[in-house]
Amino acid sequence: MLTLDDQPFSQGRASYFDRDPARTEQTAKIYVQVEPEGLHSVILAQLDTGAPWSILDREIATAIGAFEAAGEVTKVSARSSTYEGKLVKLRVTLLATAGASLDVDATVFVSSDWPLGTFIGYGGFLQSIRFAIDPSTNGIYFGTW
Repeated sequence: MLTLDDQPFSQGRASYFDRDPARTEQTAKIYVQVEPEGLHSVILAQLDTGAPWSILDREIATAIGAFEAAGEVTKVSARSSTYEGKLVKLRVTLLATAGASLDVDATVFVSSDWPLGTFIGYGGFLQSIRFAIDPSTNGIYFGTW
């Protein structure tokens, strides 16, 4: 694991993927393995430090009952469209291949109209953890601060 000033920086490490095999986009991105609370299954989520919130694919949101959860109504703009939905609180586990996985109490946007997949965004997720990317090994390090 990584250290900062002789103190632990991270508690876990995972390999990330440059592409999601289920998507047709050919440009390199960072996809990490996560498990949203209630899903009991691992999914790939695109890491997006520019995203205002983490966003769940509508099928995943439906499967875990996120549309029935209480939440603040809001809008998210992406790719020249605006989507209305709500912000819900749930635990998302960032899975480690070395060290310990990290449970994050996340704020996640869900919308029945959202067509663009699952994202881990800055607001409500990345802003509450430490993370570092090592592109030479396709590694992501993460932990609390």
